[in-house]
Amino acid sequence: MHKSKHSKFKNTGILFELLTRQITADILAGKDESKAKDILFKYFKEHTQLGKEWQLYNFLVNEQFLDDTKADRAISVVLKSREKINNKKLIQEKYELIKEIKDTYPIDKFLKSGIKNYKIYASIYKVFESHVGNISFRADEIFQAKNCLIESLVSVKNSVESKEDSLLSRYKKESEEVRLLAYKFLIENLNKKYSALDDNQKNILKEYINGISTAGSITHFILEEKNKVKSELSYLIEKIDSQVIKIKINEVLNQLSKINTDKGVRDNHVMVLLLSHELVKEIKNHIT
Repeated sequence: MHKSKHSKFKNTGILFELLTRQITADILAGKDESKAKDILFKYFKEHTQLGKEWQLYNFLVNEQFLDDTKADRAISVVLKSREKINNKKLIQEKYELIKEIKDTYPIDKFLKSGIKNYKIYASIYKVFESHVGNISFRADEIFQAKNCLIESLVSVKNSVESKEDSLLSRYKKESEEVRLLAYKFLIENLNKKYSALDDNQKNILKEYINGISTAGSITHFILEEKNKVKSELSYLIEKIDSQVIKIKINEVLNQLSKINTDKGVRDNHVMVLLLSHELVKEIKNHIT
């Protein structure tokens, strides 16, 4: 066991986030295939040690509990699961993953992308590595890391995220292993379940990916986009006869109305806007 600092490039959660950002960047750059997509699906499958550890990261980043006691209990359960991961295989997989990333992308540019939940990911890394004995951190660092996780696990999230209707659920179920909702849409697009991204959708993704660290500007953009697409859908609903499409429009309008950026822009806000524009395209194809 040796002493070390948190390593951005050894953090399973951050590696996953950086790959999803790179996939988005590749697609928006007009590349037919993203090498980052192939790398992600190669190393983060459910049966790989990286895939198993990422699921634990994902749980701690996204789960919510009512109080500190339940959050602390959840961390203990996750640590028990972390013990079952084969560290030797995990280290080897991570070494191969990092090597493949370095061979594919300029490493400085790849690591430059900001991570929204960086502090939480760093805390998970410290708690995990210390618990299984891979790396030794100071006691105060582990104490602070665990407190950070507990505070995150009991913080109040936007209730809209837990009330998504069946329309959004159908779309999201297509790519369960991918956490970022905007990225889920892109994966579905790559699978040719939808038509190519139009300029509006590309612009939303560009603003979201590039503006993730500047909350003020992205919040203003999301609200403007919400109002714009709501007006367009409200206008188009009067132009069609199909009851099926009218139901879809009303479902999406309902989701658009629930977008509240008071606590920041959420991944599902972006997803709703992307789906809204997809529906606009569907309607325009129907009435032409």
